[in-house]
Amino acid sequence: MPYSERVTEPAETTRRSMRPVLQTVLVDVAPPLVAYYGLRAAGASEYAALLTATVVSGIRVVYGVVRSRRLDPFAIYLLLTFGLSLIVGLSTTNPRSILVGNTFVNGIGGLIFMGSCFVGTPLTQVVGDRFRKPGDAVPNAAEARAIRRVHVQLSAMWGIGLLLEVAIRLVVIAHYSVDVANGVNSAITFPVIGLLVVATIVVGRRRARATA
Repeated sequence: MPYSERVTEPAETTRRSMRPVLQTVLVDVAPPLVAYYGLRAAGASEYAALLTATVVSGIRVVYGVVRSRRLDPFAIYLLLTFGLSLIVGLSTTNPRSILVGNTFVNGIGGLIFMGSCFVGTPLTQVVGDRFRKPGDAVPNAAEARAIRRVHVQLSAMWGIGLLLEVAIRLVVIAHYSVDVANGVNSAITFPVIGLLVVATIVVGRRRARATA
């Protein structure tokens, strides 16, 4: 495959994976929300509802890892965030503290994205490799370096975006009740992830044009 075509891989991979990514966000966000507000409607406490929502979210994470039958850095990242969220839920009975703790766990995710730019494989590249077909050609050394440079930029962008989301979530938690903040913070995920996905496509396309 020509070099100019190979460098377009991040954009092509992102376009192919955009729909499943957004579907995954929906599947990850909806069940915990249903569990939380369902329990609240049934008279459960904020703490019990939040802890249950955390467990429901974790079941989805563990199921995804078991189903994929692979423990790559992204799967480890997902398990880590769930484990930390569960620890937060079990270490306090204050529901607002749980929301704050889970928000900081998301911040750790942003730091992991940024850290992957310097150590190991950029996390966006790990995610992109999940959508590669078995028959795809293996890039040579020069192509691999070019692809890595693009993914370093993308992983940094995702890290910064997730950290900004954390800042917004903390403001929401500080100004609203637990019931309202939990729903608003979950709703924030959709536009943030959507903007990051669109920005990823734009960066990939610009990089492709620059090397064509």
